Order: sequence, then structure tokens, then C-alpha cells
Amino acid sequence: MLLGIDIGGTFTDAVLIDSGHIVATSKCRTTHDNIMQGLLSALDTVLKDIRAVDIDRITLSTTVITNTVIQKQEEPVDLYIIAGPGMNVSDTLPTKPILVSGYTNHRGIVVEPHGLVVSAASHRVAAVSGKFSVRNPSEEKALASEMMHNYKYISEGSKLSGTLNFPRRTVSAYFNSAVYVTFKNFKETVIQALRKRGLLAPVYILKADGGSLPIDTMIERPVETVFTGPAASILGLMALDNMGTKMTVALDIGGTTTDISLWREGRPLMRKHGVTIREYPSAVRGFSVQSVGIGGESAVSIHDGKVRVGPFRQGPSVALGGTIPTLGDALIVLGKANYGDEKAARAAIETLGHQLGFDEQTMAEKIVTKAVTVIENAIHSVVEEENKRPIYVVSDIVNPDRFIPEQLTVVGGTAQSLGRFISESMKLPLHIPPSAAVANAVGAAVSRSFVELTVHLDTKKKTLVVPELGIVENNVTMNTNDEVIKRAFFYLQQEAERLQLDENSPGEIVSVEDFPIIDDWHSMNRLITVKVQLQSGVCMHV
Repeated sequence: MLLGIDIGGTFTDAVLIDSGHIVATSKCRTTHDNIMQGLLSALDTVLKDIRAVDIDRITLSTTVITNTVIQKQEEPVDLYIIAGPGMNVSDTLPTKPILVSGYTNHRGIVVEPHGLVVSAASHRVAAVSGKFSVRNPSEEKALASEMMHNYKYISEGSKLSGTLNFPRRTVSAYFNSAVYVTFKNFKETVIQALRKRGLLAPVYILKADGGSLPIDTMIERPVETVFTGPAASILGLMALDNMGTKMTVALDIGGTTTDISLWREGRPLMRKHGVTIREYPSAVRGFSVQSVGIGGESAVSIHDGKVRVGPFRQGPSVALGGTIPTLGDALIVLGKANYGDEKAARAAIETLGHQLGFDEQTMAEKIVTKAVTVIENAIHSVVEEENKRPIYVVSDIVNPDRFIPEQLTVVGGTAQSLGRFISESMKLPLHIPPSAAVANAVGAAVSRSFVELTVHLDTKKKTLVVPELGIVENNVTMNTNDEVIKRAFFYLQQEAERLQLDENSPGEIVSVEDFPIIDDWHSMNRLITVKVQLQSGVCMHV
């Protein structure tokens, strides 16, 4: 039996799934000052008639790390970079870096060993990132080792991404250390809550790319848990609904935000180079999801004679005991939602309407219209951005594959009450799958275990590097793509076994790059880079 838990900004949801069937669900308010309280409430509901020993796996998604970086509450970090010659990237990073002398070139050759670090540690955590460290992580690894006694934790950029993009990899390393303490505290709180209820099953946590890994493993790479909420939503859609082949706009309308994703041929679009954390592009793999500050508990106010909905939440709806009118209160007035104290909701919307000379019905309609307009404008912006993506081949010019929305699929706690208004405004057919209100928890429960590795071979140097694992092999005699692919799958299987992941999860090739090395006008050697991964997606449909 699978237990999925989604600790969101407004609600903590839990679901139990047995053989592809949802057997219990729970939706409790997230208690931000004491996460354990809300988590225990959700657990007590779904475990009411279930024995703890019958739970085989527990998987979580959470907004804790997302909120930490959005609200700029992360730990300060000493960021060390071994940049070598070239463009100064300091202005593109979240903090002023400490420059360390040394240089590894694009072939992974250490041209100049890293210098000594003379400055004392300023903070509890640090990050180290070297240009071309994915081709040879030795200098990055050595520098981190030399400074380990000065810090509680140090991140290494090459272990977080095997991709060539020094600034993105550096941003990932910075935020990985910045959220380390927050994630560690969150992990300990969750484990304590689960143990209080006698739950001893393996605990996993969802990553931004939709895969899950053991929570103990993720203590080394917590930055990858940023944006797990949108990832859980994507997986929930996969598990609950056949997305079909039409170009689909999918919305997850929660209590605080609406997450927008685009789907082609039944698959969600991914961020090609990595997600953006705050305003900084990172190397963290993730789905192409855009959030807008509209949810069921978005505060409603009047500014300069105009209705404003969101982007912030200032407590629960008036119908649930809050003091600020919300979008949810307006939906109650229109008869589209049915919860809490209807009279309180009507009184709040009526009082707000008096400021503009409207009765409660008209005021509620204007609030909903405003919310729909904000969401619809955000959808158009996301679609426009997708259609502006770079074109690399002539066939894309001859036969442009523009994204033209053909249907709307909506999940989340506010899906039933607001989805119809959005579909009517956009003139798109609407589908709301069963159990839409707890889609994120469903997505977490059925997520596949997922890990990706990069293997780089330089046939002239006879070196093979697996940066994410810190592996460097010398005197390697391989020289073909097939040999590198075989070695990549070997390391992938080893890593899956080390992490105790699902041994039945198949591996797949992500990409193969093969570049010739030209010497004296002859191509005698090659640079081969292979990316492989365990198959992503969901392990079952519900």
C-alpha cells in the first residue's frame, strides 16, 4: 500500500493507494509554525482503518524548500568558484563569490592547480564550483575536502549536474547549501511524525523533475526538492487522467497559487536547461511550470476603485473564520463552492461591494472575473513563451509546431468551483479528473524512483568521468558510443542498487553527444558524452 503526502502552502493532503485504487484521502490545513501538527492530522484521517504495517512506501512532496528560497530565508553561503580565464560570472550569482585561482580546461586537463583559500569561514555552509569540473571534478573535490573542517556542509557543483553550464551549476551548488539546514530540520520533523504513528516504511521525497529518492539520500542534494509541488501535480495528472494527444493546458488551482503546465502528445513539457530559482537560472531539472498568485484563499481588496485578487494569501476565507474576503468567499456566494459559514462569506463580499456600489452577487461575479482574467493572461504568456523557443533545424521552420491549446484539464482544491469559469472564458473543453482535489498527494504516492547520470569519455586522454558520482577512470580503452552507453548503464544500475531503488525500473538513454578531436587536420579521437536515467513518470494509474 502506498502513502502519498503533499505539504502545500495552504493544505496538507494525504492519500492511501492500494493496487491502483484510492482507499482513503485527507485534506487538513498546513500548520506552518508547526508542520508536525498538520501532518499528524492528515495521517490520523487516512490511517483510521489501516494498520501502519500495511504501508509499503511513503512519498512526500512539499513547498517548504520553495517557500524558503522565495521568501529569501535560506542560510547564507560562502561560495567558492574556480573560474579560470574567461567571462566574469560573478554578477549572475546569488552572492558575491570568493574567487580561487586555478584552471581546468574544457578537456578536463588541470592547467593550473587551485590556490590556497586564505579567508576564514564567514558562514556555517559553503559551496564549491569549478568551470569544466564535469570533465574533471578533482580540483573541486580537493578544495571542498580541504575546507570541510570549517563548515557544517559543503556542496560540490559537479555532483549536482553533469551538464556543461558553469553559471547554472554554480547557482545549484549555492542553493543546495543554502537550504541544507532547512531540509535537514524538515526531514527530522517528518520522520518523527511518521514514527509517532508507527509508520516504519521507507520514506521518499519527490524532486522537481518528478522522480523520487529516499529522503536520507536527498539530504545531500536538497535543492532538487524545490518545486516539488508542481512536480506532484504533473504526476497526479499522469496517474488520474489520460491526457490524450491534444495540446493541453493543465492547471493546479490550490489555496495560494495556480500552477500552469503545457502538455504535448500526453507528455508535460520540461525546462530544457533547468529551472529558475528566484531570478537565477539553475541546473536543477524540472517540469516547465509557471505559477501565478491566484488560489482559493487569495485575498480580495479594492485599490483605486478596482478589484484586486491576490497575489497573496492573508489567512483562510471568511467562511472558515478568516478576516479578509477571498476568492473562495466569492465562489460560495455564487453557489459554486459549498463549505464553511455561507452567511459570513456573503456578509464579507457584501461589505466589499458597498465600496463600489455593487450588491453581493455582482461583487462576487467581478471578483471571479478578475481571478479568471489573471489566470488566463498567465496562460497566454506561458503559451507565447513556448512558441518563442529557439529553432535549431530547418524542418521546424518549414513545419512550425506551434502550441495551440485544444483542451483544459484542472486539478486542485479549487478545480471544481473555478475550472468552469476559466474554460468558458477560453472557449476550451474542460476535464476535471476524479480525486482532483488531492492530485498532488496521488502524484507523490505513485512517483517512480528516478536518478540521472552523465558519463564523459575523452579517447585521447583515455579518461572516463561520471561527475555526479565523483568517479574518474584512467587508461580507459573504450572508443565507441556503444561502449560508453554500456558503461553508463552499468553505473546507473550500481547507483540504483546503492540507493535501494526499484530494481524493475528500466533505464533509458537521455542523450548521446559525439564530437571529433581534430589534430593536425585529422580526426583520430573523440569526446563522447552520454546521459542515462531510470524511467521517469508514474508506477501505476489510479
